[in-house]
Amino acid sequence: MTRRRWAGLAIVLAASVPYLPSVDDYFVQDDFGVVWLLSQKPASAFLGWFASTWMDDIWGYTPDEIRPFPAVTYRLAALAGAGSPVANHLLNIALHAANALLVCAIGVRAAGLGLPAALLAALVFALLPAQAETVAWVTGRVDSMPALFYTGSFLAYVCWRATAARRLYVASLVLFFVALFSKQNTVTFVPAILLYDAIVARGAGRREQSQQEGGSPVFVFTATWDLVRPYLPFVALTAGFLLLRWVLFGEVARESTLNAQALELFAQMTARHVQRLVVGQPLSDTALVVPLLVAVVAVFALALRSEIDRGRAARAAAYFGVAWVALGIAPTLVSGYESTRHIYLASFGSAVAFGVAADVLWHARPRRLMRPAAALAGALVLSAYMVQLADVVRDWGVRAAVSRQAVTDLEREALAAPEGTLVVAGVSPRSWEWSLPFAARPPFAGVDVTRRVTLVYPVLLHCCRGQWGQETARALSSWARRADAPPIVVLAWDERTGALSRLTDREEPFVRDVMLALAEVGDPSAIQSGLTSLIDSVVSGTR
Repeated sequence: MTRRRWAGLAIVLAASVPYLPSVDDYFVQDDFGVVWLLSQKPASAFLGWFASTWMDDIWGYTPDEIRPFPAVTYRLAALAGAGSPVANHLLNIALHAANALLVCAIGVRAAGLGLPAALLAALVFALLPAQAETVAWVTGRVDSMPALFYTGSFLAYVCWRATAARRLYVASLVLFFVALFSKQNTVTFVPAILLYDAIVARGAGRREQSQQEGGSPVFVFTATWDLVRPYLPFVALTAGFLLLRWVLFGEVARESTLNAQALELFAQMTARHVQRLVVGQPLSDTALVVPLLVAVVAVFALALRSEIDRGRAARAAAYFGVAWVALGIAPTLVSGYESTRHIYLASFGSAVAFGVAADVLWHARPRRLMRPAAALAGALVLSAYMVQLADVVRDWGVRAAVSRQAVTDLEREALAAPEGTLVVAGVSPRSWEWSLPFAARPPFAGVDVTRRVTLVYPVLLHCCRGQWGQETARALSSWARRADAPPIVVLAWDERTGALSRLTDREEPFVRDVMLALAEVGDPSAIQSGLTSLIDSVVSGTR
């Protein structure tokens, strides 16, 4: 077996083995709504997704998301059983492994790394703890899939620049089209290739004319048709995609969300995201950030003493470590919330920058000192990542186990209770945020629980928070007016063990008094407070 095949095998194993425990992890959070909707869509819906949101209005509003390619993967995974998460998890792992292989290829082709340094970059990417949300969570695919096509398009473009093979340019365009219709954060592709040509390729597609002024060389770049032509198809695709978003949603890039508060939140998120890209998790002690950054700069400063191409190393470090990461994080400005999966694309750049750093250390003098130091540093980074990654994947497993137990217990209790029973469900948002009422319906439950019992729960568990107050008040009012006075069952699950705590109004009459009072007041904030207090008392064992 060749060195490249051994390297490829190592990368695939590093990207997949840590996630094998998650293959049977149950659906959590947004998974329920996404799988519920897309698993029942007909094949004919695919073309329609190019001109509409992929989520309909199941969240109580129309998301500005045109994602036909991720959407169709859920439909395909449902062929193996919509209620089973296995096919979805296997697909997520395969996407992550493919992305890790692309990191290695980009390291070699675009950054000029040798195979050992490119291998390290791919392993850093594969084992980065921040990737767990993207890989171990079914819905995380909405970031790994566009990243695959984005970086695939970038690699094809880089290879086209080196070979002028027309098929590579066409492949880059096709992959970019798929990336755009996988997630809107891929609109940064044009700046990515422009900066690559300007920083790394050093004059690809442009004419440099050297002149002398006062003894110093001056480069004059002539903006000719040959210069701009390669970018125009990519610009046209981007512009067409943004125009489609404006026509469908009235906005190009959620520009209405931009304000001072959003900028402040973006600055805070960026600081934490950069820490995740370097050390795996945000540092609790912010004083450690400065020494960490100084250490990173010092590593690249060693390039001055190395025997490798100093300019190439510096340009690759600047492009992948700064420009690529900045472009990868920039779309979070309009995301409105913080999520580790949002830096999945940015982590390609930081991983390649790690590879550049390793290459610099490996060639720095004195070699007898620097090469063992480079090997030790790489081993320490990968070891630290593996330890953190195992913890994060295990935590996702805990969330999934609680979610599975809650689905099972809720259906059993609903079937055993008299029809019309008021069921209060308290599941940790870590497992069930945005999940209801989907988690109480097929394909997750055998029957539609919401048609047999009156199901109420805290606002964070509801799919449509703007509608929760009115819907919950209406449900409580309808239950309270029933002449047969249906019983009450309060169900609460421990967020770490999934252990069920159960209380009925027959055991504790005060439960009925509480629910009747909430039904009468009808105020959403009072209902939320009352439900939360009741659920907490059941979990803690206090009455």
